[in-house]
Amino acid sequence: MLILAAGLILFLGVHSLQVIPGLRPRLKAGLGEMPYKLIYTALSLIGFGLLIYGKIIAHPPVVVWVPPIWSRHVAFLVVPLALILLMSAYAPGHIRRVVRHPMLAGVALWSGAHLLANGELSAMLLFGGFFIWSCITYVSACLRETPPPVVKGWGGDLTAIVLGALLALIIINVHMYLFGVAIIG
Repeated sequence: MLILAAGLILFLGVHSLQVIPGLRPRLKAGLGEMPYKLIYTALSLIGFGLLIYGKIIAHPPVVVWVPPIWSRHVAFLVVPLALILLMSAYAPGHIRRVVRHPMLAGVALWSGAHLLANGELSAMLLFGGFFIWSCITYVSACLRETPPPVVKGWGGDLTAIVLGALLALIIINVHMYLFGVAIIG
């Protein structure tokens, strides 16, 4: 579990810089814009690699509890909503205005649904870590920033919904091959 925990700390730690007021601007000013971005990217990729290695390869499954079958159905319904929220982070629209930080809300839904549907220790660490991080970061971001301006039209929302739904369909079809867990069947 140490590799997975190290990956979580590194990946989520780098992505938590904005939670501490003024830290990111000070780092950018001290290092310079390009070196900051390179270090941020390198640490994120190393953390992500450790997450994958720690979750899929390094740790044999240790079952802590057997989730009820309905929890898989909840995940099946919630994850597409999470993907729509993720897409709406890049498409200005009403969803983004109301939710304010749809990527963080999407990560919270995705990780919460997976936490509910998985009883393995490594899954609980991975999804629980992402769930706690996204909730804390969401609250911090909402307190720190003002809501985005009002948007006219529904183009961004429609784009987010279509792309999120398409991404959900793709994931349903490749989830077994990527993660060893069948969504349907």
